[in-house]
Order: sequence, then structure tokens, then C-alpha cells
Amino acid sequence: MNAVIKVFSILAAIPLLISGCAEQPAQEEKAAPKVAVYQSILGKSLTDEAVADFLASNTCSRIDHFKLCKDAGMALWTDSDQIVKMVYLYSGTVDGFRRYRGELPFGLSFYDPKWKVEEKLRGLNADDALQPTSLAGLPDEGSSPDRMHYWAVYKRLNITIVYNSPLADEDAYIYAILVTK
Repeated sequence: MNAVIKVFSILAAIPLLISGCAEQPAQEEKAAPKVAVYQSILGKSLTDEAVADFLASNTCSRIDHFKLCKDAGMALWTDSDQIVKMVYLYSGTVDGFRRYRGELPFGLSFYDPKWKVEEKLRGLNADDALQPTSLAGLPDEGSSPDRMHYWAVYKRLNITIVYNSPLADEDAYIYAILVTK
């Protein structure tokens, strides 16, 4: 019986020894930081290969200066030269738009309430020393142009956060993020 256990133990140990002696894969170099989809499109012409590929793969429709990519949760606004000047990133099924699934700017999340957004953006103000501490992280402008959503404009960061409330409610959530070039 002991002989059977010894043989079984040796047979069980062989694969472990082989895997331990096998060549270990080389450590990969750190990959370059991922570029968010909107970053690869913003500021480029509609004829640019990356933009054309994005539009084709997402069956985007056109309305005036807008390219509506509802399945991707994005809308692109172009100027008269067909350059993408603004990208809208939508938080969910609004007007047929799905949630944008890519990385959001500045580590934001669609689950962040307004107070959390301001907290995250507070650390990004390069000129905080020029502002009173109470203003750090606050938008440069705020309004409710459509009377349904509060728009917080951060000119220095090239983004506008549109909230799901017409007021500057601290507990309002992100409806959309507009990124400009």
C-alpha cells in the first residue's frame, strides 16, 4: 500500500516540477495609457481615419452639425469645416442614447452627484492659489438654459457637466458631459 502511495505522490509531483522549471513569460513593458474614444475624435476632421472608422462602426446619423451615435452614447458637434469641436457623452437611455461606456474625463463617473464632481475637480484647478478655497472645484459659469438641466461650465478644463436637475442641486447626477476642443 505504501508503494502505491509513493508512486502516486511521485506522479502528482512531476507536473509541479515541470511547471516550476518551465520558462516564465517575460514581464511586459507598461502599456501606453489608453486614450478614451472621445479624445481620439475631438479636434479631428470627419474625414480623418479614426473618426470615419468610429462613425461607420457605430452607424451614426446626421442632423445639421451633429453626428448622433446613439448606440455609443455619444453625439459629435462639428463646425462648418467638419471638424469635431464638441463631444457629448450621455449617461443613459435619453432620447434613444445608450450610456457612454468609455472612460470619462478627470476620473468622473455618471454615478457622481454634483458635490462629488466638484470634489474631484477641486484638485485639478491649477490656479487655486488665485481663488478663495471656497471656490475651488466650482464651475466658472452655471445656468439652466433648457430649464430642465443645470449646466456647470468649466472653461479652464474644457468641459461642461449637465445635471439631471434644473437647479444647482448638490445631489443631482450627471445627465451628460460635453467635452470641447
